[in-house]
Amino acid sequence: MRAVLTLIALVCLLSGTARAADGRPDPGLMWNRTGLPLTFPLQVKSPPGADYIVTLTDNETDTQALAAYIRGGVFFRVLVPPGTYRLRFDYGTVWHSAEERFAGQKTLHLETPLTFETRGIGRKAGHLVDLTEMDLDQNTAAAPRTQEQVFCQVSRTEIRPNCRLGDDACEPTGTSDGYTSPYGINSRYDFTRESYTRLCD
Repeated sequence: MRAVLTLIALVCLLSGTARAADGRPDPGLMWNRTGLPLTFPLQVKSPPGADYIVTLTDNETDTQALAAYIRGGVFFRVLVPPGTYRLRFDYGTVWHSAEERFAGQKTLHLETPLTFETRGIGRKAGHLVDLTEMDLDQNTAAAPRTQEQVFCQVSRTEIRPNCRLGDDACEPTGTSDGYTSPYGINSRYDFTRESYTRLCD
């Protein structure tokens, strides 16, 4: 029994070493050369069987702005800087190196540039790119589908009394979030503000 457990542990260790030794980049952001904050969402749906590198090139300056690594069939979302970009997807099944990338690499370009921008107050326009209908065995892939995703910044305020109702002897703590009495009196309520992002209705 001990020999069997040892053998199983050895197989698991070797398989884990093989996965780590393939040298593939971790999924997510590889580099950002714009110096701008990463605030707008780019989601990519991809089929299993290959990995992808998405590269964003500035539509006006023709300079590469950002690159990210995608594992095929795995949920992927990355934040990108504001701007209008052309997207290129390099893909393959065998990773060589950061310089050579994939063996027998194929490339797909989106025909239409995508714009990532703020719209109004608290609305961020990002995009979803769907590559799931690609045929990896063909020299030309099916045209990907794109869909705009607009996210809204939502704020919520929670109000809690810091003294029990009717307790006149209670001294307010003055821990209110962002509230200052113009009369120098501590507030009898605590105001807590929370912000989060969601898809707009």
